[in-house]
Amino acid sequence: MLERKNLFLRYMVIVSVFCLVCVIYLGRLFYIQISGRENTYNTGTTTRTVTVQAARGEIYDRNGKPLVTNRFSYDLTLSYATFTSAGLKNANLAALRLFEAAEASGESDKHVEKFFPFDGVYPYYVLSEAAEDADSIPYYRMRKVLKAIGLKDDASISAIVKYYVSTYDLLATDTDGKRLFDDDEIDRLIRLRYDMDAQGFKSNGEYVFAKNVALPMITYIKELSLPGITFTVNAERVYNYPGYASHILGTVGPIYSEEWDYYNEQGYQMNAIVGKSGCELAFEEYLRGIDGVLLIEEDASGNLVSVTVKKEAVAGSDVHLTIDIDLQIAAEDGLRENVDYVVNRANGDESRGANSNAGAAVAMDPNTFDILAIASYPTYDLSSYNTNYNDLVIADGNPLFNRALNGLYAPGSTYKLGVSVAALMEHKITESSTVTCTGVYHFFDYHPKCSTYPHVSSAINVIQAIADSCNSFFYEVGYRLGIDKMNEYMRSFGFGQSTGIELGGKTGVLASPEYRQEIGGEVWTDGLTLQAAIGQADNLVSPLQLACYVSTLANGGTRYSAHLLDSVYTFGMSDPTFSYEQTDETLLSSIDIPQGVMDTVFRGMRDVVSGNATVKGLLPKGLPVTVGGKTGTAQNSSGCDNALFVAAAPYDTPEIVIAVVIEQGYTGSYAAYTAGKILDAFYN
Repeated sequence: MLERKNLFLRYMVIVSVFCLVCVIYLGRLFYIQISGRENTYNTGTTTRTVTVQAARGEIYDRNGKPLVTNRFSYDLTLSYATFTSAGLKNANLAALRLFEAAEASGESDKHVEKFFPFDGVYPYYVLSEAAEDADSIPYYRMRKVLKAIGLKDDASISAIVKYYVSTYDLLATDTDGKRLFDDDEIDRLIRLRYDMDAQGFKSNGEYVFAKNVALPMITYIKELSLPGITFTVNAERVYNYPGYASHILGTVGPIYSEEWDYYNEQGYQMNAIVGKSGCELAFEEYLRGIDGVLLIEEDASGNLVSVTVKKEAVAGSDVHLTIDIDLQIAAEDGLRENVDYVVNRANGDESRGANSNAGAAVAMDPNTFDILAIASYPTYDLSSYNTNYNDLVIADGNPLFNRALNGLYAPGSTYKLGVSVAALMEHKITESSTVTCTGVYHFFDYHPKCSTYPHVSSAINVIQAIADSCNSFFYEVGYRLGIDKMNEYMRSFGFGQSTGIELGGKTGVLASPEYRQEIGGEVWTDGLTLQAAIGQADNLVSPLQLACYVSTLANGGTRYSAHLLDSVYTFGMSDPTFSYEQTDETLLSSIDIPQGVMDTVFRGMRDVVSGNATVKGLLPKGLPVTVGGKTGTAQNSSGCDNALFVAAAPYDTPEIVIAVVIEQGYTGSYAAYTAGKILDAFYN
């Protein structure tokens, strides 16, 4: 059972937030009705509802470490109905008191007018540079405001200012003929009224005057008893490991107009915050809370008469992922360092990886298909995502792109593991069968070369062929199998198939005559079969598919849905209401690989690690298990070859499988760097 810390404290926080909203209103009611302050009451009252935002469920890793939590904040909101019913003079005075309260509380920066089109101060305004740019938001908003207030698109600054001064009686005087507002106050009120129009105060019914205000300001405002003031409670997402797991955790945001019909059917409020990407979207059904509703009754002067809890807020459920955040950090740090490693060794030579700048890695439990880490590089920080979005879109390496799920790469020699299994199971070879490598494979008029020659220049068996990655051996094996039989196996191992992960992802391409015909390519030949057998031709695979493929081999042929969901907890409960289990419904394919075949292939993987000095040097020293692996150096149409490496540990009874791709990484052995970082975190 996962340990649930501070459940009582979290429960009390939610309850306290809800109660605070009630206390704010009830406090004013007490002040009005019991304290003895003199008031003039009109007989008419108005009733409005206030939504109390429910706390969204939080996200944890497999060990109960909080990844995404909530931080409560309070927005100072004006209600259009009661604010305007107070009359122009009282509304203007109330607005100025709000500015004073913000200054007195040290929170002037919490009020931001986003769309004001002028520079300077009243009465010396000039059109701002942004408002003159036809592609800018201030320009677009100004056109909407001018239309809403009945002015033409080419209205002058003086005409706009005149409208606000006259409409809101900003030059009003007292009985002695003295102006009620000085120029600075008029400037503030014009800016405020314009911002209200720009944000649709009248149509929306509410205007956020200040966001994320502190309790001292709430107390200050409450004592002023100003009309039409509401404090809205919000729960912001807090990312406890900034910059990590961003591609999988995902974002939240408001419901867009094109989404409203769907969310309306699900019972959402129009102003609800919902998951937009990643786990926030995939597990929305668990994470979403049910908002509460307060019924607010006010008299004609804006004084509070009563507060009724019409509907209590219900917090969303907590989601625990299969991710181990320590492994996730190791994977992401490893990818960044891996790219640096490649670039440094290239010493400026583009043909040796000097342009390498991206990659991906996946670690998973091969027996359950739990994803332990899934990383894409370059990455970004969710806590600054909205602020930096425009920069991220144009940044080198496209950090918003999730390469682990959607990057497609030729698998290269990592493909040879599955081909070996197929050939052994179809009795096209035995463990002792040999092929002699001469550096060139002679196949009619097609003579592909083998780069392992002259290192390999003798008759070798399948274990040696895997260890040395001899292309000649697998050209021969591919020819013996034929494309149809080879693909029958590779399809069972997940090539060209969905991984089933909750976040979706590309299915890749399994090279075949049918695919060639589909894309209008050349007629399939036996030469293409030979290329397919070494992971080239049209074969394309995502890093997650690569991990699922090796996991299927490691567990004896069972391919389940890869998944990120571990369990779901109702808020405040110590036992999960749902725990993920693989079932017949999540079984994607199955093939019974004999133990002898598995032993043969994984001995070859063991020898890859022990016989490759670069790989061995990049894996951590002193591991308590023996690691098996396979390198892959795959052709890349965009530049230097991609580097791939897959690992399984322990090699004979794997409990963790890792797949790494480094774009333009030059040679597969270099990709072992990231795998080494993950293995070190897993075991040490």
